[in-house]
Amino acid sequence: MLSNATHTALHVLLFRLHNLLARVFPELANITVNVAAGRVLKLLDKYPTPERIRRAALASLEKIPHLGRDKAQKVQEAAGRSVTSLHGTVAEQLVRQAVAEVAHAQQGQQTLEKLLSEAFEALPESGHLQVATIPGIGQVTAAVLAAKIVSIDRFATPENLVGYFGVFPEEYSSGVDRNGNPRRRSRHMSRKGNDLVRRYLFCAAKSAITHNPAVKALDARLRARGTRGDVALGHCMRKLLHLVFAVWTTNRPFDKDHYPWELPAEDATADSKRHDAQQEAAGPRRDVIPAGKEVTAAEASIDGTAEPVNLQQADRRNAEPNNNRQCGTRGSIDYAHLRSQITIEQVLRHMEHFDRLRGGVQRTGPCPLHGPDREKSRSFSVNLDKNVFRCLNTTCAAQGNALDLWAQHCGLPLYEAALALADAFNLEIQPNREEATRNSATHHQRSFTAGSEIKKPGVITPDAT
Repeated sequence: MLSNATHTALHVLLFRLHNLLARVFPELANITVNVAAGRVLKLLDKYPTPERIRRAALASLEKIPHLGRDKAQKVQEAAGRSVTSLHGTVAEQLVRQAVAEVAHAQQGQQTLEKLLSEAFEALPESGHLQVATIPGIGQVTAAVLAAKIVSIDRFATPENLVGYFGVFPEEYSSGVDRNGNPRRRSRHMSRKGNDLVRRYLFCAAKSAITHNPAVKALDARLRARGTRGDVALGHCMRKLLHLVFAVWTTNRPFDKDHYPWELPAEDATADSKRHDAQQEAAGPRRDVIPAGKEVTAAEASIDGTAEPVNLQQADRRNAEPNNNRQCGTRGSIDYAHLRSQITIEQVLRHMEHFDRLRGGVQRTGPCPLHGPDREKSRSFSVNLDKNVFRCLNTTCAAQGNALDLWAQHCGLPLYEAALALADAFNLEIQPNREEATRNSATHHQRSFTAGSEIKKPGVITPDAT
């Protein structure tokens, strides 16, 4: 496989060239960000210092491939006002040497990529060949993915594949920095997985945003919701891995007409809420440092939209027959089954409180239960993976699961809260079979005991009046 050492060496050489140009021609960074571009390397090889560029004829600069007249004029104007601190023959030699080293490293990388593509084509025919049919993923990227994945059977779900490559955000929310100061909460792409694959996925995602209908639609929805550009790009990388898993496991090419990617406005809103519940972007799994185990986002099993609860109407509906209820109004309830149908995130969204919380899987913010609280308060903490919450305010000290949160929010006992929750989100209620069996056995024992006392020989009991 393409070695990480090749990419590392190239990045080191590019860093050296950037550092050198900061002293020789600092204004060039305002004109072009990518000094590794072929036109920039050819320009610096022929005219390595601002003095040489300033004295060159504009027609000569324009002959450099892909530079163009406008760019050539900007470069020459910048060279005329350059505040260089390193110039002369020494500067020319240093720049030419740095440019030659970068060009040589790029040529070596292209040779390795060509060999990798040839090895990819020589593999026995299987679903891995379909990866290259995904718009945005070229043959080199497909080869890099195939070399690292080896066999798609190693991954049971797309989320396993995403976690394997570390395409999910991590949150640093505890500990201290190298100066001993408390570490500020920050989020960034995980360093887990193979960074070489992520580099290729990064470039593939940028291309897919333009040419892949699935990724393009996802990026548009995320941007419409105000998602930051780099975060949206992380979600697009994750989407590409989902598509890789799909085409490889089915051994079918990518079909742009397989699904109506561009959803209508009303469908896009619902899809956006499902996307939040399932943590689709930027990824599927979000870690909180220093947690050791990988965690996956809880997938919502119901639609996250629910109508406002009217407790009086809920009480009336409790007395009415409901096909979803398999037990009487005062019968036993399987609370575990009820909680399995909903996430705490959906409850918080229904309470219109989720957007006030900050963080990843472990979110904090003002408490929705103990009354007014300042916006920057962090007394309320919720874990979206474990579906549990806790208020650190000593006067509140509320804690529990999604049902407990709903009960305290509505001010209801647990049983009535369960019924209200089922009504609000249209959940199925099942009886607690263990409790029903236990109650039945107790009732049977009591009946048997009572019968035995009546029929006990030698005991005379008064007649009922």
